[in-house]
Amino acid sequence: SIGATIDIDGRTLPLRPVAVTLGKSVNNGWGAFECCWARTLLATLVGALENPGGTLGTTVRLNRPHDDRHSSVKAGEDGFMAQNFNPTDKEHWVATPTGRNAHRTLVPIVGNSAWSQALGPTQLAWMHLREVPSDWSMPVPTLPDVWFVYRSNPAISFWDTPTLVDTIATFPFTVCFAYTVDETNWMADVLLPEATDLESLQMIKVGGTKFVEQFWEHRGVVLRQPAVAPQGEARDFTWISTELAKRTGLLEGYNTALNRGAGGGAPLKGEQYDHTLDPSREHGVEAIWDAICKASSASLSHGVETHDLEWFKEHGFYTVPMSKFDWYLTPTMEKQGLRYEMPYQERLLRIGRELGNRLHEQKMHWWDAQLSEYTALPEWHDVPGRWTEQLKNAGANPDDFPLWLLATKSMQYHTGGNVSIALMREVAQNVRGHTGVIINAGT
Repeated sequence: SIGATIDIDGRTLPLRPVAVTLGKSVNNGWGAFECCWARTLLATLVGALENPGGTLGTTVRLNRPHDDRHSSVKAGEDGFMAQNFNPTDKEHWVATPTGRNAHRTLVPIVGNSAWSQALGPTQLAWMHLREVPSDWSMPVPTLPDVWFVYRSNPAISFWDTPTLVDTIATFPFTVCFAYTVDETNWMADVLLPEATDLESLQMIKVGGTKFVEQFWEHRGVVLRQPAVAPQGEARDFTWISTELAKRTGLLEGYNTALNRGAGGGAPLKGEQYDHTLDPSREHGVEAIWDAICKASSASLSHGVETHDLEWFKEHGFYTVPMSKFDWYLTPTMEKQGLRYEMPYQERLLRIGRELGNRLHEQKMHWWDAQLSEYTALPEWHDVPGRWTEQLKNAGANPDDFPLWLLATKSMQYHTGGNVSIALMREVAQNVRGHTGVIINAGT
């Protein structure tokens, strides 16, 4: 449909009904960069990137604000969208890591936002507790004095579970929030009950927030409220986080973060409203969510409507109309005179070379394999060959293994957030194949 157009809310946009869809294991892991680059280049060549019918983008992770793709687009100095790379020049490079996975030091493309640590090489935090490379010139990581685990099971987050379990067992003091026993909390010093999603309050944004809600015509917030009273000694996590802040002397900073919007919904103060919490005082669970409800509704309505917690408990949600025009990013790019950075990615090549220079100045070469991936144009790699090479390195004969086992998960499990809730397992067991292995009968 080259040359075709479509009317979207009174504006004429290109119509490009063609896209390449990638699934998990293709778009992460070895070879993923090359696959995603090729997918994006194909869309760019026919004008189908961020236009009606084509490939529409993703959750904002690197550029602020994280809840609005259009506001995250800002012009850089070279005609492309500005990216908040971690510095790699000699004057500003962060030579001493500020976190356990060294993302600011080793991975310039993930920036330094709240999400950056999750996008960095998290395996290093575990590996370097056991051993560091011979040419390591940075501070040697130490065990955490106190380790909190919340809605996750780190022992099974990586393939080498036995090594992680052995490492976790050496931690001096571990606190886990737990519903059931798992591989990580088995070694905890303290197990704490937390109210489940059916027993607690939370404000959740809906509509246009990310790729799974790309085609909504309304956006707003939903109140998740208790369906039953918390069981036993379980407490709402808002109460828990407030208590932790109070007992560790962080209450004022905690309340300041809530006022900035860290609790969900919107910042508690805007041009047309002010529902900020007193930073010096402790606030109860319902008081916190009441302020968030008021701020969220006032922000969405530009001060026209303000609804408190009691209103949300009765009505459940509050939304405002959302233009279909907001589904597509290309008009915002065009308005700022920007173009997509394809196919030749000069910045990627440059920051990779600069990062290599910084590491080599420190006599560190253990990251050289990763440095080779910073290229302006991807090179072909025999990705399947890497797996067979691993078999050979382990002393096996690839011919003895005609079948490969691929791990997956049922959609009822959201990352690790609810994997320990027995109800999720019960629901997931209704999905065909969930409890077993699906095999290619022909093979």
